[in-house]
Amino acid sequence: MRGHPLLLVPALAVLTCSVLAGCTPAGTPGGARRAATSPPRPAASGRPGSPTNPLALSCAEESFPGYPDPPVPPRARPADLAIGPLIIVNGKRLATADPAGYGQHGTYKIPLVVLPGRVVTVTIAAPAREWVAIDNPYAHLRGVSDVTAATYRSCPHATGFFAQGFAFSGGRVRGCVPLEVRIGGEPRVRHVTLSLFAGSCPS
Repeated sequence: MRGHPLLLVPALAVLTCSVLAGCTPAGTPGGARRAATSPPRPAASGRPGSPTNPLALSCAEESFPGYPDPPVPPRARPADLAIGPLIIVNGKRLATADPAGYGQHGTYKIPLVVLPGRVVTVTIAAPAREWVAIDNPYAHLRGVSDVTAATYRSCPHATGFFAQGFAFSGGRVRGCVPLEVRIGGEPRVRHVTLSLFAGSCPS
């Protein structure tokens, strides 16, 4: 009878380690193991809407059910410009289109479509940030101006339609807009030049 309490000591030690310290069989704290496999994401820096802190547009900020009705199909049309899961509506047609059909005074509605469940970041390349910006109604509601980068996150099961555009400054009304497109967390940056009523642009 006196030996039974001594037999319980190792079992209690293991239980205490598991509950209080989160030990694994190898003796490694579970929290430390998770931290090693999933490092915390660095906090965004810079002003909202800048390349280091893009304007974040979620599934809730899409336009529904899309334009034109019915909801936007999950594929590009012949006139659209596709960059991975990102579709610039009429992107191939804009170079020679009449700007009056898209807006006026250098501000144009150029919607973006993002395939279901995808995340895309669009940034205006450095040479053009002085004379063109992303024009988005949600940026205005948040008091954010001069947006040069935005991240679009579509809903999981529906193609996302984001009503936005581009706005020139300094008296410009057309131009070749260099864009940097990043898909999700991919390190690769895709470089695209979008002609807004400016004819053929150098690639």
